[in-house]
Amino acid sequence: MSETTPWTLRHLRFMTLLEGGSLILLFCIAMPLKYMADLPVAVKIVGPIHGALFLWMIGLLSLTLLRGQLRIGHGAQVFLAAFIPFGGLWSHRLVSRAVSAQPA
Repeated sequence: MSETTPWTLRHLRFMTLLEGGSLILLFCIAMPLKYMADLPVAVKIVGPIHGALFLWMIGLLSLTLLRGQLRIGHGAQVFLAAFIPFGGLWSHRLVSRAVSAQPA
């Protein structure tokens, strides 16, 4: 990764993994604890954290698109992948390709 790569793309690449991981944590750990072990506190903790990370990622995605650092089609794919468990991995790969395509 070059130093000329825009910070927004580098940050977005990191945020896709972080937000995707929080979604997996919510679906695979917190929600089963709530419904199977009667521990709703797990969702009360993980839910707002995931929500904040989701909003942060969407804001960063919007900024990246407004600056023209990511194509609209790729931005739409990153947005849609945020709703799918393990979609963060796919988004990370997509944004990593955009980072690699930046001129050195």
